[in-house]
Amino acid sequence: MAAASGYTDLREKLTATAAAATEPYPMSGTKRKYQEDSDPERSDYEEQQLQKEEEARKVKSGIRQMRLFSQDECAKIEARIDEVVSRAEKGLYNEHTVDRAPLRNKYFFSEGYTYGAQLQKRGPGQERLYPPGDVDEIPEWVHQLVIQKLVEHRVIPEGFVNSAVINDYQPGGCIVSHVDPIHIFERPNLSVSFFSDSALCFGCKF
Repeated sequence: MAAASGYTDLREKLTATAAAATEPYPMSGTKRKYQEDSDPERSDYEEQQLQKEEEARKVKSGIRQMRLFSQDECAKIEARIDEVVSRAEKGLYNEHTVDRAPLRNKYFFSEGYTYGAQLQKRGPGQERLYPPGDVDEIPEWVHQLVIQKLVEHRVIPEGFVNSAVINDYQPGGCIVSHVDPIHIFERPNLSVSFFSDSALCFGCKF
């Protein structure tokens, strides 16, 4: 799920971000300062290790995990997810609502975006939102059963969420390491797992 604080439409945020990116760096740019502050006695390996440790510290400090949904609530939500899958199989959603890949189907609601092999030019920041109306609106049950629960427990403020995505993984499929596009997703990003007692793990190798 994602939201854009201070913007009525994510496209306003993307436009503002792109404009800021074209401004020239000041003479005392960040990159030069970093080079001046680096310890010349450290080897490249030591620098890399320090960077990895700092990255891990930031990731850990930015993660918050909790249990909010009862077994009955999970069962109701899972039944609704099954309905989404069924509707998609019948072709009842807009073209860009459903994104199919081996061992994984993705369902965008309210906002969707291009990524991975869909991009003409690869790399961070190249992801683009679909035009308004290209994906279906967030189902009412998502608001009632999921989003409202997060609001009631003060995980997010009212009105924060303006998009939702359902990732349906088949046996043998899994979510891979990635960073949700920072120019599209306002933090925090929220994730809830259903149909499984597995937990998200960070820093794992497989």
